[in-house]
Amino acid sequence: MKPIPNDLGTPKNVLVLRLSALGDVIHCLPAIEALARLWPGVPIDAISETLGASILEGHPALRRVVTWPRKEMATRLRRMTDLSWVRGRWKQLREEIEVAEYDLVVDFQANLRSALLARVFGWRNRACHHPADGREAAWLVGGWHPAEPAGSCHRVERNLHLVRALGYQGENPAPRLPDLRAEARLLLEEPGPESPPTLLHPFVSTFGALKEWPPAHFVDLAKRLAGRGHRVLFSDSPADGSRLDPIIAATEGAASPAPATPNIRSLAALVSTARLVVAADTGVLHIAAAAGTPCLGLYGPKAPSTYRPWGENTLACSAGVPCSPCTLRRCDHSVCMQMLTPERVESHLLGLLERVEA
Repeated sequence: MKPIPNDLGTPKNVLVLRLSALGDVIHCLPAIEALARLWPGVPIDAISETLGASILEGHPALRRVVTWPRKEMATRLRRMTDLSWVRGRWKQLREEIEVAEYDLVVDFQANLRSALLARVFGWRNRACHHPADGREAAWLVGGWHPAEPAGSCHRVERNLHLVRALGYQGENPAPRLPDLRAEARLLLEEPGPESPPTLLHPFVSTFGALKEWPPAHFVDLAKRLAGRGHRVLFSDSPADGSRLDPIIAATEGAASPAPATPNIRSLAALVSTARLVVAADTGVLHIAAAAGTPCLGLYGPKAPSTYRPWGENTLACSAGVPCSPCTLRRCDHSVCMQMLTPERVESHLLGLLERVEA
């Protein structure tokens, strides 16, 4: 890899690459805004996996979004079922990407998966994070990088560091989400009070299960907030199945299930209508921050300084145990989340609300 050239010039069109996960896609939104300001009028496309693509679709800074259904393709390949669909979808993906002939690819993923994708599509003008900031030897495929690493910083700042190396000199843009008013109108047709709810989201992806706050803590917090006059709703996703039922039951009427959200855009619309959102380090939390909804993140294994919700009306809360943060994917005790008490979270919430609603 080589440093980004000083005479890069203005590209004719740009492809932004951030495949997964949802929170990481949200962390790219300020950098996408910065690219649009750096090169006004230059078409910018994005490629992401299914969840990320659905939340990027319709973004005002993007011309179009290409969806890579990686997980579905991998599942069908493993099961050796409907291989003709996999071949057809891969052909379609290649046609969608190759027809644009991108002369600059900005790779915010910067891992081996995105590097191999760059090799498959022959992207020679590929700018990505400095090798010291990237992972999985993505630098072996080649491309450009900032002259200096971003170092230890928030993921949003690391993405903006790459755009600044491309020539951006303005202030840090705020994140923007696509227009979700249509989805919000559908949700508001649900029966119930009109006052904005306090939304508690107790689940994370299976891959990051050790980041979950104990269900009993969420039950305790719901009762405390209901006692203070909050209309408390619990949200989930279709992938969570019936996991929410025992939590709702345990609140003994202090909380109710949120309106059904069949996809990530409707869940994002729900988040945008809330008074307050409480969640662990997961996509819903970062969507809330991008939507401008006051939110509090519950942190244990991940460092808040790197992964906290990004925005003015946000707060990160952690127990501060000695083993946190860590790089584990599995843990037998998750003491970092167990020790984060409902009393501590409630205190932080009251402080956040006092600041926001003053």
